[in-house]
Amino acid sequence: MVSVNSLSFELADLKDKVSKKITHSYIKNQIKKPKIDLDKLFVLNELYKNTSMSRSQKEDYIVVIMLIDIALKTHDLVNGNNYNKETDKQLTVLVGDYYSGMYYYLLAQLEDVEMINKLASSIKIINEEKMNLHYATNKTEDEVYQSLLNSETELFTQVAKINHEYESIPVIESFLMLNRLKTEKIVENSILNIYYKTSDFVKNDHSINDLIESKMNDFKIKLDTNLNKLSNNYSDYIYNNTFDSIQANISQVEEG
Repeated sequence: MVSVNSLSFELADLKDKVSKKITHSYIKNQIKKPKIDLDKLFVLNELYKNTSMSRSQKEDYIVVIMLIDIALKTHDLVNGNNYNKETDKQLTVLVGDYYSGMYYYLLAQLEDVEMINKLASSIKIINEEKMNLHYATNKTEDEVYQSLLNSETELFTQVAKINHEYESIPVIESFLMLNRLKTEKIVENSILNIYYKTSDFVKNDHSINDLIESKMNDFKIKLDTNLNKLSNNYSDYIYNNTFDSIQANISQVEEG
């Protein structure tokens, strides 16, 4: 088991390495610097922890995968933001392309053809699921949530498969999906908010929050059920750093 201080140092070091890769003087002055998701860094750190790679090699792979995620998220901003100027929209597309080019360059440096092919396959799946979400009004509620789950977690579950960490997949899916649903609930023009507003499910915003919260509780229960199959690092991190009130929420759901 890794100590809290040791884990915090590892994640801070990884965050710094990713940050240096996405920092560019021109980009910094034009658009807001993308957020580096510490929870995803934690997941990747755990997935590479037991491999035979050197620490330096592990870090190289983690940085590349985070760059892929950031590039995909940056392109998402084009559809999610209301731009004041067309040039702002164009700049965001170009920044996403810049990050994409960077991760392809770094992948090539790793000289891991199998990894490149598998990550390319995941990127294709993610983009297909995002297209499904773009036309979500024609989908059932279950189909929308499945596409959202796949688009949010495919990259990380693929890494779990590559490293033979199959037991971690249910936890990764529930954990990252919970984070996504938290955002979906509070962002007015999120995929789920738009979907519910244009469907026959609800008639007001409060009911939308109730629907999303209900799905969150389902994922909390799944997460809690599967956490005991993994090392204490997962449960300690998730309960203490991200969902410190998760157990209370689960108890309320089970009792209610």
